[in-house]
Amino acid sequence: MVSNQLPWNSTYDNDKKVWGDKPSELAVVAYNYLKESQQFNCRKDIFILDLGCGYGRDAVFLAQHLPCHILGLDSSEAAIQMARHSLSSDLKKRIELLCFDFSQVSDKYDVVFISNLYQLLKPEERAKLRETLKRCLKEDGVCFLSTFSVRDPQHFGKGAPVEGEPNSFLDVRYLHLSTREELENDFNFLNISALYERQFHEPRSTRDHDHIAWILMGRIKQ
Repeated sequence: MVSNQLPWNSTYDNDKKVWGDKPSELAVVAYNYLKESQQFNCRKDIFILDLGCGYGRDAVFLAQHLPCHILGLDSSEAAIQMARHSLSSDLKKRIELLCFDFSQVSDKYDVVFISNLYQLLKPEERAKLRETLKRCLKEDGVCFLSTFSVRDPQHFGKGAPVEGEPNSFLDVRYLHLSTREELENDFNFLNISALYERQFHEPRSTRDHDHIAWILMGRIKQ
């Protein structure tokens, strides 16, 4: 287990669904790919690891539309409790939600799904996430990852620069923004099939945001 991250717990206070109920951009990308993939569209069970699942909006969306079982992990107990409360009895059979340290996961999954978590992790934590991905993604599995670009208009250059860490800032919380070259280097153990920037509008419970994020898809190199 991991301890509660107080800044994130306060984000979810009073059951605030700060990003609404709709799926993230990455969840829609993953659904469209898996639905059309010859490898997955005839499967009765797709096993998905959702890292940084938050209050479960993507896990619910994927489970409603795909024949899958999902393990969702998050560092915030408040988020996990919110996610559990949103599950129907049917979804409770196919979605497991835990407040748990992702670096301790050892099982293998068909899909590792990482939506807007990478940007929140410090260098040593990003390294742990990559090791988790190497360990947990099946040989024929696929990774879906989204993370903010250095061209993100909402966050780049906001707050205090972190010394010795290019494109990292400390405002309300730590945030790292990525370049294409950095992601290609960080995930050089993957055969990257897609890496592109996606501009999107993000509804918020307070004030809506506009973002530019990287979408990455890849498989472990053989």
